[in-house]
Formats: sequence, structure tokens, C-alpha cells
Amino acid sequence: MNKDYYKTLNINSNSSTDEIKKAFRNLSKTHHPDKGGDENRFKEISEAYDTLGNEEKRREYDHQRSNPFHGRQHHGGGPNMDDLFNQFFNRGGQQQQVKKGRNLNIPLTVSLEDVFFGHTKKLRYSREVKCGTCKGTGGNSHTCHICKGHGHVENVVGNAFFRQIRREVCNQCQGSGKIIVQACNECGAKGTVTTESTVDFKLPTDLMTGQFYTFRNLGDEIENGVAGDLGIQVVIERHPHFTVRDADIIYEVKIPILQMLVGTHIQIPFFTGPISIKIPPLSDIKRNFNVRGKGMRTKHGVGDLIISPQIVMPKKLTTEEQSILKSLEKKDNFKI
Repeated sequence: MNKDYYKTLNINSNSSTDEIKKAFRNLSKTHHPDKGGDENRFKEISEAYDTLGNEEKRREYDHQRSNPFHGRQHHGGGPNMDDLFNQFFNRGGQQQQVKKGRNLNIPLTVSLEDVFFGHTKKLRYSREVKCGTCKGTGGNSHTCHICKGHGHVENVVGNAFFRQIRREVCNQCQGSGKIIVQACNECGAKGTVTTESTVDFKLPTDLMTGQFYTFRNLGDEIENGVAGDLGIQVVIERHPHFTVRDADIIYEVKIPILQMLVGTHIQIPFFTGPISIKIPPLSDIKRNFNVRGKGMRTKHGVGDLIISPQIVMPKKLTTEEQSILKSLEKKDNFKI
């Protein structure tokens, strides 16, 4: 393991789930490509949150951090200690690395309404699967005589005191370990065929824009190995009426200043149907109005719908209006 996800999110290893979520949200606002941020940096942040924001993945990650040699041969975080020992003393018999197919990534844009209801999205994508005719072999073949079927060659460099073994992909067979002598008619010696696949992705109701989700072994297949993974990065499109803050849905509405003085009713075009609320007379212009239990559903509870009035001043006043307002200035209610 060579990535410190806690450092990526600028948090410590004792951070709570809420603190991790808050850190991801704050960093996303700065580094999201739509806001002029760096795409690679945003992917690093998303990858970190994908692991730390999931309790099971976080436990596995923390276990590997406390035991830095655990699982190295599977995660590509560095050389296995046995491999280092064998290389130093020029011993063979290194453990065989498990081959893995190519990982695939799908960008997904969803609406805030999709997230609120937890809709399921059926995603269609293309992937490489092992050819049914040749079973992924590519056709009739014989073992490569250069690498002896290993797919790589080893070159020893150094001197009498220290020698290092460099492993390089075999140029003769391009790493396959074999030479095709009669290509498969179905796949043309490739070993795989392109097929259309689908995956059902149920949107979490506490999803945040930029989150990255991984579906194991739904990427490209490979001969004598495991299939790669399918990654889905989700972006929530901007809603015309609502924004989200933590679990709360924020509705900003413009209200003329006189309506704040005399009171009014507001009709909110909510996901489950219109909601009407009353703004009492003489309401504080800084006051928000909450509708309990109408926010996003998370594992920590349900948020609120928060109505935030935005006071609108008139653009101009007629002579008559100025006269009326001047007369009101003399009233006790309008004196400080």
C-alpha cells in the first residue's frame, strides 16, 4: 500500500464517518473539474473517500496500514519481502503474480431527485470477455521459447557484491508466454470478444457528487487471471431549486420585503408534491423555516427541508410610493 488516504483527505486516522464525509465535501468544492479543479486530484480524493467512507473497506485498509507487508503481492503496493530476499541472493522461485484484466470506468450523471428516492440506474457498457470458441487462448499455440512460457525475461545486473534481477516483458510473445500458430476464427487470436454488459446500480440516498463506487470483477476478462473491476464515478447535476448541505435540502426563495412585513404563503415544488408553508408577519429577515423530515435519508437519520428567504428590494419607487414610505417613517413601529 503506497497511498495514504487519510492524508489525501487532510484528516487523521481517528476521524469519524461524519468528519470524513465533511472533508470530502469541502475538498470536492475546491477540486471538482466543473469548478476549475484538477481532474487527477479530484480522482484521488474520490478514491480516498470510496475507501474511508465505507466501513468494511476502511477496516481492511486500516488493517493493511498497521501491517504494511500484508497483501502486498495482491495490491501492487510494493515488492513482497520473499521476492526481495530472493533477488538479493539471486534465488529463483518468485511467487506468481495473479493477472488481472483491465479496469473500466463509467461516468454517471444523476439528478438530485434520483438520489432522494434512491432510484436504480441500469448502466450499459462494453467489456472484453473470454472468447467462447477458444476459451480465451486465442487459438492453437506453442510455448514461447524465449521466456519459456513465463511472459517475462530476467536480466541480472550488478557486481560481485550486489546483484539485482530486472524483470521485463518478453518481446517475442508480448507477455503472453505463447506464440499463436493458428488464430481463432472467432476472436482473431485476441482471446476475448467485445460484448455489451449491464449492471444495476441502486443510488445511495446519502450519495455526494464525485463519489466513486467499485464493482469487483465486472471489468475486462483475461486468460488465466481474474477480471478487472468496474468503477462508477457519480456526479449530481445542479438542481434548479434545491441544494444539499449535509442531510438538509436547502430551498432559497425570493420574497419582496413588504411580504416579509405583512406575511405570506410559499409554495415549494418538492419531489413528493407541492409543500405550502406560511411566513408569519414581521418575520426576521435572517430566519430560516424548517420542514422536519423532508431532507435526504442517511444512515444517521433524515435531514430537513430548510426554506431560506432571500429578501428582494424594489428596483425603483414612484413618487406616490415614496410619499407613503415617508409617512410611515414617522410612525412609532418604524422608529428605532
